[in-house]
Amino acid sequence: MLNLLEYLTIDIPFTVKNNSAKLIWWTAWFSKLCAHRLLDDVKKNNVLIDLSQTSFLKYARKRCYDILPNRRYIDGVATLIHSTLKSARKLGVNIKNIELKPWLLFQSEAEKEKKGNLNIRLESIDKAKILVFNHKKEPKKITIKLRTPKGYRKTLETLIKKSLSKEIGYPARIVIKEYNFYPSNLHLYSSLQVMIPYNLYLETMRKYSQPRGNHVAGLDVNVDRINLAIIDKYGRLRDVKTFWFNEITSRGYKRKPAWTKIHQAIHAMLDYAYHHGVAVLALESPKIIGYLRYYWIRNGDRKSKNYNYKKSIFRNKILRVITYKAPLYSIKTIYVNPKGTTHSKEHYKVMKYFGLDRYMASAYIIALKCIKV
Repeated sequence: MLNLLEYLTIDIPFTVKNNSAKLIWWTAWFSKLCAHRLLDDVKKNNVLIDLSQTSFLKYARKRCYDILPNRRYIDGVATLIHSTLKSARKLGVNIKNIELKPWLLFQSEAEKEKKGNLNIRLESIDKAKILVFNHKKEPKKITIKLRTPKGYRKTLETLIKKSLSKEIGYPARIVIKEYNFYPSNLHLYSSLQVMIPYNLYLETMRKYSQPRGNHVAGLDVNVDRINLAIIDKYGRLRDVKTFWFNEITSRGYKRKPAWTKIHQAIHAMLDYAYHHGVAVLALESPKIIGYLRYYWIRNGDRKSKNYNYKKSIFRNKILRVITYKAPLYSIKTIYVNPKGTTHSKEHYKVMKYFGLDRYMASAYIIALKCIKV
């Protein structure tokens, strides 16, 4: 069985201007300067790499309070740096080659006893109050208006209710996506990223309470499509279907609409699988055990030239999305060993016998591996 996420991130866009924009801008820059200092310290002192998260946070508070005078925001930066270092070590990445991307963000960790989050708090599904700093590092709280996606309103209502009663806490992050400078003015196009407990996501978003049948489906995931092959418990092929998102491979296609297309394809695939009696979904076991978890960190050794690495990470991310969305349709997921699913005698025989292309043949073999587990 796959390990599901503990938290799931909801991205809520908002726009600010004038003084509120300046305050968010300064706070994000202070956070970035903290990250640069901590990463530079790690590169100069290998002892810091092996510190526990608790010890690393204590170190960060002493090193960064002169830059960002708020323990919770410092902890947010330090947690991101520490988690990324651990992921990098699992991949065998040289820490000295890790660089910061040109991000602007700040975050605060979950605090159940502080009504969810003390620094970045949802007051309603359309408003949030956040702690910010001016150029003199003087604190102030401002209110921002949110453009909450319709599909997440029920989830956020439940989150706010439970957090106000001190039942749960939620990490939250402010990310500046784009900005425009005007004479004596500043416009920020940003988002509030709220990490909600995965169990709450299932509780409020589940579409079906139980599967309609007992079929098994195998998936072959590529950068432009998802291939679905459905079999019964005896291994007989019952149905095949391809769900495309090939337009996202076009040069210049933006990240956000690309992932919107992918999510739409995933939901269409899961809905199709549910209504065709699928109870278990078999996926290839990812070949990469981990990756740099936060998009604002990059590894200097693995830039865009390494296409295979980029493609592998992209496919693994799609697999993770499928993993956490499948339970919404009462479909269980399981990993299988991908060995033999391509470029094998069995693969060739399946293609010839059923008249399938190589991707759909792979999906069929993956499904067969599931019932043999």
